[in-house]
Amino acid sequence: MRSRWPRRLSLLIALAAAAPATAALLDWVAASVNDIAIPESVVRRAMVLSGLPRASGETDAAFRGRVLEALIDQQLQYEEALRFGPEPPDAREIEEAMKKVSDRLREEGKEPAREFAAAGMTSDDVRASVERQLVVQRYLRERFRPGTLADEQRARVEYDERFAPERRAAGQAVPSFDEVAEQMRARARERSFDDEVEKWVKELRDKARIRIYPMPSASAAEPGPLVPLEQAPRPAPTAGPR
Repeated sequence: MRSRWPRRLSLLIALAAAAPATAALLDWVAASVNDIAIPESVVRRAMVLSGLPRASGETDAAFRGRVLEALIDQQLQYEEALRFGPEPPDAREIEEAMKKVSDRLREEGKEPAREFAAAGMTSDDVRASVERQLVVQRYLRERFRPGTLADEQRARVEYDERFAPERRAAGQAVPSFDEVAEQMRARARERSFDDEVEKWVKELRDKARIRIYPMPSASAAEPGPLVPLEQAPRPAPTAGPR
């Protein structure tokens, strides 16, 4: 099963996905989702901006693959959200989300303006990409939140199987269930929500036309020369419709 991406990273992934390519950009097609191309430049931006830590011993190619899978999921979610004609987020929501993105980058020791510029993004690009992701987040909340209630049994499972072992492994005292009951209910609701979204995305993937194309070079770290996107080779995909 594919690893689950922390949702706090999703805005950064969306930033890379939504940044428009300029006419002079040289690129190739990394994948297509329902005939919508995901350029390699988008994958590279996401590898820089996502903040996703690499697993121990993970190769460049494996990391790139995880990023590409996340971008595919993002595109599927956005397409589905648009089908229901969502209302655009208001200015306050956008500003708060942009602040979170900037704060996250600063926590990683990065200067947001410099990172966006390095990714070829203007302030308008950033705002547009944040708005795109907020549309998806609102749709997910409206679709799945009402059905993700946390009962007492799920809260107990969260406490016994996750919270208490985590505290013990960290050498910390374990409070009684009653002391953290509300926190356990919130964690159980969040986990249930994530599980429902994951099942839904799998269903979207099963119905979608997804193609993943091999890189022109064998190395993800040194991918070789880029070509104009409209002239990019589309060799036989490594994965058929899924």
